[in-house]
Amino acid sequence: MGPKRKYNVIFRACDIVNAVNKNPRPFNLEKGQLIKLCFLSLVESLKDLDFKIIVLGDKLSEDMIAFFNSFEVELRLGNFGNDASIRETLKIASTIPDDEWIYFCEDDYLHAPHAFRIIDHFLNERGSLFNQKKKLNNLSTLVNLKDKDLFIFPPDYSDRYEPGYRQHSLILLSSDCHWRQVNSVTFTFLTKSSTIKKHFSLFKKSSVKARDRLFSRKLFGRIGFGFWTSSVCFSPIPGLSTHMHRDTMTPLVNWEKLVLEYSAKVEALDY
Repeated sequence: MGPKRKYNVIFRACDIVNAVNKNPRPFNLEKGQLIKLCFLSLVESLKDLDFKIIVLGDKLSEDMIAFFNSFEVELRLGNFGNDASIRETLKIASTIPDDEWIYFCEDDYLHAPHAFRIIDHFLNERGSLFNQKKKLNNLSTLVNLKDKDLFIFPPDYSDRYEPGYRQHSLILLSSDCHWRQVNSVTFTFLTKSSTIKKHFSLFKKSSVKARDRLFSRKLFGRIGFGFWTSSVCFSPIPGLSTHMHRDTMTPLVNWEKLVLEYSAKVEALDY
């Protein structure tokens, strides 16, 4: 096995806005508490991997600044607003070497402790997982996965299982997880730095009014299994993170148990 894969995390945080879309938070969490739980869960999931974290703080409170400064992170502060903060993450991404991976992460995603270990395994195994044996009577085998830009979306949104949103998708099996092809993501995803640079103008355009649907449609929007799309995105089943909104939480994971565990760890921090 070669050298460790390098993960660059760009974590966008703002504790003055509870929820951009007004969706209620689960477990009666207030925004500051939620950010701390989500960030700590992310840090712990990266254990034993080669990573760097850049926190982009938008109008952060003094308490939140002190919290982030208690970790080994690069903290960049400003008064951005949602759209401008997305563009700022793209500027940061443009300086990262092409062969390194970038995880754009919003501040309200809670991660399972094993999240990045399983993601790292998937990336190690993708060469064999993306092999296809073409069969004319099976259209899914005609998709050339190795030629596509790869994205990973760690949560498993529950609404994808509702009748109006179900869709035929490629399903892969890595050594410890199933992976389902998805055609929409938020501004929280993992991909290579070279991929961001390749589609930079699209991401910049999508930052206006935070239109994740725009770049999702252009990159992953598909008829069938995505024969003509430039990119492919996979989400794990069960999910490895959850968007902390009551209506879209990743199913089949005891997130309340993790909230309690990480709450205790946050309380024990000295900062």
